[in-house]
Amino acid sequence: MSLPKPGDNVKVTLMSGETIEGVVEWIDGGGAWVKGTQKNRWVPLEAFQLAQKTDDSKDDE
Repeated sequence: MSLPKPGDNVKVTLMSGETIEGVVEWIDGGGAWVKGTQKNRWVPLEAFQLAQKTDDSKDDE
């Protein structure tokens, strides 16, 4: 998974364990504003990168 672009549907789990699901409205240098059905949230780009690393770890087995 690469970093999201505006208009992309995303689902990401934050380090706090909270899962955010919605559409990326905009991206700045440090994060993305995700407009969800239940809440809107600014998500740090690191959360998307961590999700990518987690997905890639399955290939290492």
